Amino acid sequence: MSHEKTEKTKTRGLSPLPLTIPLLALVLAACQLEIPPPEITLVTPLEGEVLTGDGELTFTVMAPEGKLGEVEVRVDDFPVRFPAVELKSFGRFRVPLIALELGSGEHGILVSAVAVDRDARSTAAVGRVFTVELPPAALENLSVSPDKVVQGQPIVLDAEFSGTVTGAEGRIFGRPFNFYPVQDGRWRALAACRLFAEPGSVPLEVTYTDAYGRSTTDGLDVTVYEGNFAYCYIVLAPHVGSKLDAETIERESAQVNEAVAVYTAEQLWEPGPFRRPVEGGYVTSPFGEKRDFSTGGSESHIGTDFGGLPEGTPVYAAARGRVVFAREFVIRGNFVCIDHGRGLFTLYNHMSALTVTEGQTVEAGRQIGAIGQTGVATGPHLHFEVRLATWAVDPMTLLSEGLSYE
Repeated sequence: MSHEKTEKTKTRGLSPLPLTIPLLALVLAACQLEIPPPEITLVTPLEGEVLTGDGELTFTVMAPEGKLGEVEVRVDDFPVRFPAVELKSFGRFRVPLIALELGSGEHGILVSAVAVDRDARSTAAVGRVFTVELPPAALENLSVSPDKVVQGQPIVLDAEFSGTVTGAEGRIFGRPFNFYPVQDGRWRALAACRLFAEPGSVPLEVTYTDAYGRSTTDGLDVTVYEGNFAYCYIVLAPHVGSKLDAETIERESAQVNEAVAVYTAEQLWEPGPFRRPVEGGYVTSPFGEKRDFSTGGSESHIGTDFGGLPEGTPVYAAARGRVVFAREFVIRGNFVCIDHGRGLFTLYNHMSALTVTEGQTVEAGRQIGAIGQTGVATGPHLHFEVRLATWAVDPMTLLSEGLSYE
């Protein structure tokens, strides 16, 4: 009896075991049921929107019954990284869209997200199509002043562009010049007609860069007219003429040309005509004068000489600027060169004394030296020279009209 009772007890103890297997399976199945998927809302760009510049993908994701486990963005099927945020049950996201990197044309966005709640998970994805159109900036208008461009004359160019331009430069006679922004979205440049330019048509190029780094080159032809220049035969004493050897000429020219090729973006001079560098006297040799020398050789005068004044007469800065050179040269004698910004320089030669130092900023009318006859000179005078975009131009155009521009 006791044996049978023992067996029955064991049977009752084992009977629940087979029932636990389907019960466990039922519990596991319940845990693996999906929760409601995340809700994804795309804010920008709009469906079918056309971007003409950089944009932004903005969207929100909400997991109604869990938290966000993963959010992924793909643009044109390529994964896009974006700043990480703490994933809770709701997230707001911003992803920059760089228009130039995307390129013009149609593009697709796909945002996918995962919601999790312990072992349960669900996914959702939302897509959108938009278009990028990036027309390059274009040169709408280019005006050249003066209307009649003469050899050795300053040139002012005003350019108007469609689209956003971040920089522009030009080229004429094989040398560059720079544009700078002025009012009303215009760009201005100070250039020069080469003194030795052949009369006739000469190409002028303008290269500009848009906000996306793309460069475009446009241009026009400028008609150059011959200047009416004087002629002079100059008698030089042998000891003076001997200074005009080819090596010295080349060395000094290289030094000056290198200095005036440095472009200072800031305009240092004050608006209005430049002041005369000396008081009194008269022009003894005009700009562009064709010269033959008694010692041999010839040249065209690239400055204006002021004479009729005694040695020691003060020489003044024609405009505000920074002193580049204040030293003695073999040919130019005691020499000062002033950078006025925007590619504009004034040069003062043959002075008997210097009263400024290199690197110094001077105001218009500040004495910088005194008239003399140092270097290659036949008597006391001031050789006054102007360089614009590296080329020599007629100084009298600045004294009479001035560069009164923004």
